[in-house]
Amino acid sequence: MHEHRKDHACPQCDAAFGEASSLRRHVRTVHEQRKDHACPHCDYKTGRVSDLRKHVRAVHEKRRDHACPQCDAAFGEAGTLRKHVRTVHEQRRDHACSQCDAAFGRAGNLRTHVSMVHEQRRDHACSQCDAAFGQAGDLRTHVRAVHEKRRDHACPQCDYKTGNVSHLKAHVRTVHEQRRDHACPQCDAAFGHASSLKKHVRTVHEQRKQQLDDVAPGIWSHAHALLNLVQSGKGKGNHS
Repeated sequence: MHEHRKDHACPQCDAAFGEASSLRRHVRTVHEQRKDHACPHCDYKTGRVSDLRKHVRAVHEKRRDHACPQCDAAFGEAGTLRKHVRTVHEQRRDHACSQCDAAFGRAGNLRTHVSMVHEQRRDHACSQCDAAFGQAGDLRTHVRAVHEKRRDHACPQCDYKTGNVSHLKAHVRTVHEQRRDHACPQCDAAFGHASSLKKHVRTVHEQRKQQLDDVAPGIWSHAHALLNLVQSGKGKGNHS
């Protein structure tokens, strides 16, 4: 057995490496944020030559040599396949947010969550309008869909087209699969979009609460307490 010693510690964080060259590369790419390796086909830049090779193979050569044994997905890198299996099929969420209850299957998704949700960072600004985004990919999607008017994502079941793949997924879910995954906690209404649920709560329940409180202050709270009591009694009765 070989001892995997990590004698080269980073002076700026807790990382440690077995080789001095690995430490230098870590400092260059993580702390100095250097991107010395540029793609000859697009604007992609990275601090690691291995990442550049992966990018060219997966993006420009469209190679998908690593197939998932559990579904039809295929990937350009073995590491991406492993992440897919862990997060999609095993449903693992190993990366928990320290500031809320969110948890993610990928460390990168956790970092993005903290940056966008808790730090409210919008570092990627559009050069053609006032929009700003937390991720470079969201900015690219915005430019293609809004300013270039591109509709590259077509629905296989109807004529719908969009410039945003997440919009296409939402369209298929709500229109063709008729899914209503966002249920109102205060009534029986359910919606296909989280934004529709928020609008419903705001316009129906919060507005109604305000109207009732204007007429009889506190009546909404009493009504909800009574409803909870009734529902609690029904629940006990069902288990007797």
